[in-house]
Amino acid sequence: MVQSGGSSSNPKRKASYVEKSLGIIAAHPYISAFIVCIAAGLMFFGSIDNMATYTPAVLGLLSCCASALIINHICNKHKKSFYTSLALTLSATILCLGAAWWFRNTHHKLIMLFCFGCLFILGMYFTFFTSKLKRCFNSLLIMGISFMVKLIYVLGTSMYTRQHDVGDLGGRDDIFSGHLGYITYLFHNHHLYDGDYREYMQYCHPPLHHTICAVWMKLLNVLFHIDIQKGAESAQFLSLFYSMAILITAYKIFRYFGLDGKALYIPLLITAFHPCFIFLSALLNNDPLAWALVMGAVYCTLKWYREPDLKNIIKIALCVGLGMMAKLSAALAAPSIAAVFIIVFFRSFRTSWKKLLGQFIAFAAVCFPLGMWFPLRGYIRWNIPLTYVQELPEMPQSIKGISFIERITDFSPVQLERVFENWLWYDETGAARSFNEHNPLIAILKNSVFSEHINENDFRDYSFMLNVCTALFWLAAVLAAAAFVLMIVYIFRKCAADRVHKLFLVSFHLILIANLYNLSKNYPMVCSMNFRYLMPTVITGALFLGFAQISLNKSDRPPAKAVSLSLFVLTAAFAVMSSLVYFISAITT
Repeated sequence: MVQSGGSSSNPKRKASYVEKSLGIIAAHPYISAFIVCIAAGLMFFGSIDNMATYTPAVLGLLSCCASALIINHICNKHKKSFYTSLALTLSATILCLGAAWWFRNTHHKLIMLFCFGCLFILGMYFTFFTSKLKRCFNSLLIMGISFMVKLIYVLGTSMYTRQHDVGDLGGRDDIFSGHLGYITYLFHNHHLYDGDYREYMQYCHPPLHHTICAVWMKLLNVLFHIDIQKGAESAQFLSLFYSMAILITAYKIFRYFGLDGKALYIPLLITAFHPCFIFLSALLNNDPLAWALVMGAVYCTLKWYREPDLKNIIKIALCVGLGMMAKLSAALAAPSIAAVFIIVFFRSFRTSWKKLLGQFIAFAAVCFPLGMWFPLRGYIRWNIPLTYVQELPEMPQSIKGISFIERITDFSPVQLERVFENWLWYDETGAARSFNEHNPLIAILKNSVFSEHINENDFRDYSFMLNVCTALFWLAAVLAAAAFVLMIVYIFRKCAADRVHKLFLVSFHLILIANLYNLSKNYPMVCSMNFRYLMPTVITGALFLGFAQISLNKSDRPPAKAVSLSLFVLTAAFAVMSSLVYFISAITT
């Protein structure tokens, strides 16, 4: 405890220490996020039911330290005596230790953990906030609360709940289909399956994600004697980190274009609390890593466009190559990146063509081997097509009976009678119930908010949540429509992005949409119309909402101010309702 009046009790010095801490976080955001996610992983091992015995003590100690820091700072700021500060600190310590004991014994651990995390973040925010670091504090507040929502969702979501194609854990001598089977095969055998992988579902994917998960599980097994079940569950914390990395990259993209104030906070709130990224944080398939690397490629391309040097183009090559090594569809970013390369090459042809050509050769030398070695291996050894997509068996979710033209033009009201995705099912008498979602646009609007899995059954004990879900769906649809319209508008109007930026971002956005429609056409299943193939469009769309906010901020007219305020309020409401839906889903699983 620091005595009041001493040189070390100067509030300005405390503020300087906070500034240095924030500076370290800002300089190394991905490392900071990784440390936080892994620390949480080592306390809970993927589930609230797997909580380590030392976790309540760690949380108690952390809350005691935070309370002492906050109380000491406030007392120094208001020139309270050392004894006042000491008494308050001791009282807070008793409360914190009591709360830690209660946390250890309560059945409502997720609720308590969320409250503790939010109180910690808000306490630090309001205690040390300075206008000089307003943007940093506000952005970290948004990211911090977003992390807590995602953490609670991960802890309440098992590796078999609301997942995609995970299958089951395999043994040393067993080969199980699904992502979990793929991961555990690598865990036990330390090498790829050495045969035609088309006979095992999901083994057609390149192995980066599955290898990282297997290594993570092996480390936990060797260092902490964690069994394979808990190890696989804890791999969700890798996806939590990837989801936070996407948010950090989105922030960097927004700041690249100079977004600040509400123009920054609106797109950041949308990205931080969009349901698709909350849902992504608990997935055990390869989507989280692939999209994290793709968004890294987008940001690095923007940086290379501004400063076309070898360092930046190698970063793009690594992101695209490793993204394809996680999931081949990461190559969808390549056409838009190539367009930027070509434009810069011809713009600078007279002065820099040799330098740029050397950079492109370096790009190919890094990207091509990383991205293509796995499909080339399959083609050479088993004649598997380079763009092979695993065929699905005939299932009740098939929509082959409806032509593609009918599907994309059918907007009959019956499809919107419920905001959750419709799937055909059969009751105990064998009678068909409901119907299969078939319009790609309506399907992606629904599962962008609720995935394929969340529906009325998740809110049996919270009937009011059905109204929240309805409001959230329509609000998400309005924001998505506004973002798309603004994207088209700003193609022709001036904004913080120049014509090459617009070509890059809009083409990337449209390529993802076109790919989903093509996938839906070629593979007429409900599951092929899933927003998980479109997740980066949230960020590109939100960016144009930020551009619109800049235009609104420049106007002194009352209608512009009203629209600006309304957009911020609607975005905040979207964030709150999204958090509530996924929080309730987590605690009722």
